[in-house]
Formats: sequence, structure tokens, C-alpha cells
Amino acid sequence: MAFAGNVDELALLQTVQIKGAVTPELLATHLGVAPASAQAAYDALVAQGKAAETAPGSIALTDAGVSELNDQLDAERVSIDEDSIAEVHESFLPLQERFDDVIASGDVDALVALDREASVVFDDLSAFVPRLSRYQDLLAESLSKATAGEENWIADPEIDSYATVWSELRRELREAAGVQ
Repeated sequence: MAFAGNVDELALLQTVQIKGAVTPELLATHLGVAPASAQAAYDALVAQGKAAETAPGSIALTDAGVSELNDQLDAERVSIDEDSIAEVHESFLPLQERFDDVIASGDVDALVALDREASVVFDDLSAFVPRLSRYQDLLAESLSKATAGEENWIADPEIDSYATVWSELRRELREAAGVQ
């Protein structure tokens, strides 16, 4: 559903929830929208009482925002074919088993190979939950930076590194599949 700044409200709310607290700049990067759109969405969340400032220039969801997020996630889950998303989750599990070792090794070539395999699973996931396709862009951006020699883009938890984005996408997949 389009929200202020023409930002998808569910993607916006889920980003704020997953990140814990966000700035407009982080929203723009994570959602792939213009800074002005991110600022408009940020301001609208606060104005509607769905988010509140936690530090200067940073917001987190309020109880009302969490409630709205849960309602929208429930509505999204109803539209997802349970068997298909369960198959996507099952296809993801062997990749997840290798993920930690690849990240710990810092081996960019192994990460590229894992990403190539995972892209098929993530394509399937995006087909069932279209708002999650943005994660593939974020993975590609971090992988590009890692292959260019910026090793912090492999696993730095302070940025949208490959490991950070993968972990967020894993959480999204588990929630979509109803796995706790």
C-alpha cells in the first residue's frame, strides 16, 4: 500500500521494526527510494503516531506502529501460498547452513558462489512476497563492494553488509513461512 512519499507502508514499517531505529537516510538506502520520499514517510509515521523519535533524527515504532505492522503482515501472509513458501524455506536451509562458514572465512569468491546459488531461492521468494525483492538489490550492492575490496561489506553489522542483509532476509522468509 502506497504511503507518504509513495513508499510501501508495509516495507517501511518492517524496515523500522527490523532495524530497531532508523534515520531518513537509512530508510532511503534500505527501501531504495529518494531521500525526499524517505523523509516524507518518516515524518508521516511520526505524525500518525506509528513511530516516535528515540534520538535526534532517529525513530522507532510505537505500540500503534507495531500493531499496524502486525495487521499488515497478517494480511500479507493470507495472500501467500503456504506450500510454495514452505518449499522456498526448505530450499533456503542448506544455503543457511553454509552461510556462517562463508562469512566467517571472509572468502569473497565463496560468497559470490553462495550468492549465485541463493539468487534462485531469492527469486522464488520475491515471486511470492514481492516487497522482499529489494533485499536482492541490497545483497548485490554489498557483494559488489566486497568484491571491489571493501571487506567490511561482507559482515559489518553497522551497515547493510552482506551478512546484515542476509540475516534480515532470513528473518523475513521465516516470518513469511510461519517458522519461529
